[in-house]
Amino acid sequence: MIPGFTYLDLYLFAAAVIIVAVVGIIKQDLFNKLSTRITTLILAAGLITFFLIPVSNKFTPTVDNMWLPLGVHLSIVLGVAAMLGLLAARFVRQPLRQFNDAVASLEKNDYKVQLQLTGISEFDEVVLRFNDLSRRLQHEEKLRKDLVSDTSHELNTPLTTMIGQLTAMQEGKLPVTEERLTILKQQAERLADLVRQLDAYTKARMPDSHESENVAIKELSKQLISHFSDDLKQKGIHATLHIADGLIIKANRDALQRILTNFIQNTLRYSQATELAITVTADALTFTDNGKGVPEESLPHLFERFYRVDKSRNRTTGGLGLGLAIIKELVEQQGWRIQAEHANPGITFVVTLHEKD
Repeated sequence: MIPGFTYLDLYLFAAAVIIVAVVGIIKQDLFNKLSTRITTLILAAGLITFFLIPVSNKFTPTVDNMWLPLGVHLSIVLGVAAMLGLLAARFVRQPLRQFNDAVASLEKNDYKVQLQLTGISEFDEVVLRFNDLSRRLQHEEKLRKDLVSDTSHELNTPLTTMIGQLTAMQEGKLPVTEERLTILKQQAERLADLVRQLDAYTKARMPDSHESENVAIKELSKQLISHFSDDLKQKGIHATLHIADGLIIKANRDALQRILTNFIQNTLRYSQATELAITVTADALTFTDNGKGVPEESLPHLFERFYRVDKSRNRTTGGLGLGLAIIKELVEQQGWRIQAEHANPGITFVVTLHEKD
């Protein structure tokens, strides 16, 4: 028998150890929680103090001074609390130091920083969200640089052509002909198209100040198909609508019209399709064509600004890479979601509809 302890004390201690062991075996992730670790340390401090005080009484000399045992007991309580407090602080101090260093890196525009998992669930939830944010910031920084580079290229190409042609005609090195004037007009139209799309993209990113309204989606789709009928006929594309009569979608009418318009223009310009179909239910709007589709590696990037499946700078096949980016901005502005899928053949764009909170 241990001096200073009763059998009841030993039974209670053994029961506490058994309970902790069983809980640890059954639910291991319980000890990954900071709250559980702190609670365990508090309980451990109580148990250690509970057993040390009787031991100290056994070995403390018997003296008339009552303050000596009291001082010993107080030292035990404070010492155990300080020791376990330092251990508890370690659970918090290391993750916080890691967060502090990571934030300092972000302040220096270093978006490659990634935090390591700590093994404590409360901190690891924040770690995962921080790492995701860091990756998105890094991606956005790349897009920003690409935006400047691509915009510069798109502006520089037609301007260089126009200035070269005009200078040569002004100096009399080239005659003013109908063909050269046509080229200049085409380049000017290219610049105007770029400016229009940049303006449309900028407006799409601005907060929506228009109220949502009930839109008869089948009637709106018919109007757009009718508007593009000559272009569709010229490309040999047959359009089909799968929309119930009287179906109503609550949305910004202008934004919804712009979304459908960009879908149709995208099909006309790049798809090489013979059919397109617009399907709308109460939950989703689906736009499908049976064209050449896109490579698997391009699918996740289709909605990035200035991203082009055709990496060439060919104006006819490369485009500006803003049409689908505008669609994404308008879709998310409505509180919806969009994704692209392979249609085999062709491609399908699925807009999941749900009202804003």
